[in-house]
Amino acid sequence: MREHPLRSILSRLLRGPDDSSEVELVYLHRGAPDDQVRIIVSTISHLGKGSFTLSDGETQIPFHRVLSVKDIRSKTILWEKRKPPHASNPDP
Repeated sequence: MREHPLRSILSRLLRGPDDSSEVELVYLHRGAPDDQVRIIVSTISHLGKGSFTLSDGETQIPFHRVLSVKDIRSKTILWEKRKPPHASNPDP
């Protein structure tokens, strides 16, 4: 089975020469303002097959909750969750 594209990106950012403290990840978190939480990728302590763990060692976020990954300096979106076709067109 192929590796999840988000896992590939996060792995490269965390282990590569790039500065992961300059990359923002946004994930869905019900109850947070706008139902979103923004973190810096360098706060990720462990990558699993379908999730990652934050540096507190307890918070685990599944990949399906991640909305986007963005380079803060260049404002380049490195990864963004696909939106269903009906989400962009609210009229039937």
